[in-house]
Amino acid sequence: MAAVRKWWTAAGAIVLMAVVCQLSGRSRSELPALNGSGVAPLAYFTPLLVSSTVLYCLGRRAEHIERTAVVAVAVLDTACMTSVFTLCLAAGCITGFDTARNTMLLTCIGLLIAQVSNTASGSSAGMMLLIAGVVAGRGPAGSHAWWAVPLYPSDSVPAWALTAVLPAATGIRSATAHGKPWPPEP
Repeated sequence: MAAVRKWWTAAGAIVLMAVVCQLSGRSRSELPALNGSGVAPLAYFTPLLVSSTVLYCLGRRAEHIERTAVVAVAVLDTACMTSVFTLCLAAGCITGFDTARNTMLLTCIGLLIAQVSNTASGSSAGMMLLIAGVVAGRGPAGSHAWWAVPLYPSDSVPAWALTAVLPAATGIRSATAHGKPWPPEP
């Protein structure tokens, strides 16, 4: 099953995220914003590397193998997702814990969107949330809108609470979960 899902690419994406965060340093990206200039550090966008990779891994299926697997594929997927989230938290020492939190947040949002649409829409939703946060989520004097969770500081309890609740809400699905394929066919 590991050969089909290619979970090793998620570990590579986490390492790449950590390297980019270290190399980018104080580099910033400017986006147009409703309140002046929307400046975001390049590291702000690195969670997309991991969330897109995780959605790619979950989107790969081999139905004939998954139907006859000895261990339920949903159990393997859940174990791999737990490993990815644990690695993200460990990488938080390098990337910053806000980046680790945003990685888990965007992954879970991507999974929710992918359950009703497809994996490309899930990846796009994460990117759009990050861009919307920079463009419309900042207020005067460094404040941010309530919905712009990726902008919350790394010690924000509400942001961590939302991030902790979302994995349970996503209910990681695979081809054997609930007897229907994951992601759903359009």
